[in-house]
Order: sequence, then C-alpha cells, then structure tokens
Amino acid sequence: MLEPFETFLVRLEKVRGLSSHTIRAYRSDLTEFTLFLEQNGLDWDRVDRDHVRTYLHALYGAKKPTTISRKLAVLRSFYKSAVTLGSMERNPCEGVRSPKMGKRAPRILMTEEVDRLLHAAADHDVLSLRNTAMLEVLYCGGLRVSELAGLNRLDVDTENRLVRVRGKGRKERIVPIGEQAIEALNRYLDSRRDLKPSVDETALFLNRFGRRLSDRSMRRVLNDRHLMNGGWSSIHPHMLRHSCATHLLEGGADLRHIQEFLGHASLATTQRYTQVSLEQIMRVYDEAHPLARSSTESGTDV
Repeated sequence: MLEPFETFLVRLEKVRGLSSHTIRAYRSDLTEFTLFLEQNGLDWDRVDRDHVRTYLHALYGAKKPTTISRKLAVLRSFYKSAVTLGSMERNPCEGVRSPKMGKRAPRILMTEEVDRLLHAAADHDVLSLRNTAMLEVLYCGGLRVSELAGLNRLDVDTENRLVRVRGKGRKERIVPIGEQAIEALNRYLDSRRDLKPSVDETALFLNRFGRRLSDRSMRRVLNDRHLMNGGWSSIHPHMLRHSCATHLLEGGADLRHIQEFLGHASLATTQRYTQVSLEQIMRVYDEAHPLARSSTESGTDV
C-alpha cells in the first residue's frame, strides 16, 4: 500500500526540483513518524497538535535539537501540502514550536589550511588529478557538493573561467573560478580519457569506471585527503563553501554579490558569514596582538 506521503515526495521532486538526497531525508523522517502513528494506533488524518508534541518530546535526549527541528519542519510541510490539496482538513503542526537552538556560526578553514588541503596529494595519476580539480572547483566556486557532482563537461568554459551550476530547485547560475582551478581542471581534462568514459557520458567528474562520480563518493575523497594530510579533527565539503564565502567577505566582496555567487535565495543566509568573519578577526587578534592576552598568560609583569 502506498504511504500517504509518497505523492507529497513525488511532487517535491518533480515540481520543486529537490535533490534525491533531500527526498531520501524527507522519506526517512516521514517513515519514522509513520512508525510512531502505528505504535499509538493513529492515522495520519487523525493526528492533532498534542500527538505531534508527544512525538517530538520522545525524541528529546536521543536526537539533537537541529534534527528534531528538521523533523518538525518536514511534518509541517507535508501537512501544509495535504491541506492545500484538500486531502486533509487541518495542519496539526500549527502552533508547535521548534526546539530552541543556539545559533552556531559555520566552521571555516584558514587560507593556509585550504592551501594545505588542496596540495595534500601528488598529482601522479588521473584520479589524483581529478581529486585536485574537484577540490579546487569546490573551493574556488563556493559550490555545494551536489552541485559539483551535477556538473557536466560542457558546463565548464575554461577560456572565460566560468562554470554553469545547477543549484537547489534546479536554478542555474554562472560562477567564475580562479586560474588555479582552471589549471587543475585542464590537467584533469587532458587525462580524463584514461578513465574510458562512454561516448555519451556527459559528467565532468568521473569515477574509476568512467561514470559520474556521486556526491557521496566526493565526500569520501575529501576524507581521504584529510587522512593523507592530517591536521584537522574533521572536514566536510560544505566547509570549503563556507570558507570561500568568508574569504570573499574578508577580501571586501559585497554581501549581495556573495549571495548571488553562492546561489542563496535569502540574504539572511549569506549574512551568517559576517559573524564568521568577526570571529575570525577576533581569533587572529587574540593570537597575534601582544596585549590581547592577560599579563599572566603573556608572561609579563605589571
């Protein structure tokens, strides 16, 4: 029997253009709520506000506030869609508050850390060349890993240093990238045929079998680079996107331009990087200024 939320997920994928990764996350959250309903003898259309609160309360302690908030957002979105389409009479999530969360600035890498990561392995074969080009484009273009995985060979204009990116909701934008990224791309493209892609393979970044490299595999590549180079507790591809945005801001770029560059729908999302930049300034100040630390810490007598 088809779950009541399957039509909702199909609509998200076909109409709103959400990624397969997002659809999987939505399905997982809705399936988990279905289990809660079954355990309590409830149907989707008989759920009220207290049931939703009971479900969320059961998650406290076992799940992070961000995870609980996401699950509520998925339920709220599903019921809102169902009410709009007339399949349900009310949205039981109305009036249910998300858990309080402290606002945490995105983690970023210093410029020297980025440089160390990009040079973590020698470019001695086609896969190494691919990995270097991939990380260069990820950082220089401020791309999401899903956008990087979705790049096609014809999306790259090496002569004009431009890349056509398909972002969230299949929205396209043109992103400039630096000369270092272009050089890395050209080295990879010169050897791309060694992966023996089929004549109709359009993907830019290929796996060892000559097919499109998935975003999951791209995350694995970054972890491999981390292990080879060391020096960080953890790294994920989005840190390079955060770092790119912060470094642009520190270099004097306008927030509106950064918003367009990253493909943010809201300027409020981009404004997070102003806080990151301030934190970065304070960190550098505390490490470098002779009077930033107390006399005891600095070893001076008053």
